[in-house]
Amino acid sequence: MMNPDAQETRAVSLRAHPNIRTAAKLIGVDPSTLSRRKDLRAEERGERDKVLAPAEVMRLAAIYRQRSLNDVGNQLIAMARDGDPDNVRAVEDEVESFFDQRVDSADSRTDFLVQARRLLPLSLYRAVEVAVSAEADDPPQELDGQVPIPPES
Repeated sequence: MMNPDAQETRAVSLRAHPNIRTAAKLIGVDPSTLSRRKDLRAEERGERDKVLAPAEVMRLAAIYRQRSLNDVGNQLIAMARDGDPDNVRAVEDEVESFFDQRVDSADSRTDFLVQARRLLPLSLYRAVEVAVSAEADDPPQELDGQVPIPPES
């Protein structure tokens, strides 16, 4: 049996999580689209309310690609500030972790190509595949952090 203090801590942390309707609005889809997903990881808050952890909202935003992931993450953090200031840091950590995992994923290039293949016309996909698979050239000095020295007068 869970101790009462642990239950209270868990309930408090769920206040920073959006319900399905709010999460759907954040990511730009209809709430029924989310509620029908078989892989939806929702938690119950109270008797009727189902909420989504910030990481789950970010995962879904990446799948549906209707809104910028940065915007969705910022909105989740802003909602936590307004609704549950004690858990803002936890929400920030989840959002940051989501982005870290996307960057660190060894399969991110493969995942990208799989999604590109599914969404793009074949000719465009092939161009993307070549571009992604090509060795990157050194960036121009302007992008490499070099600051040009102004000419002497």
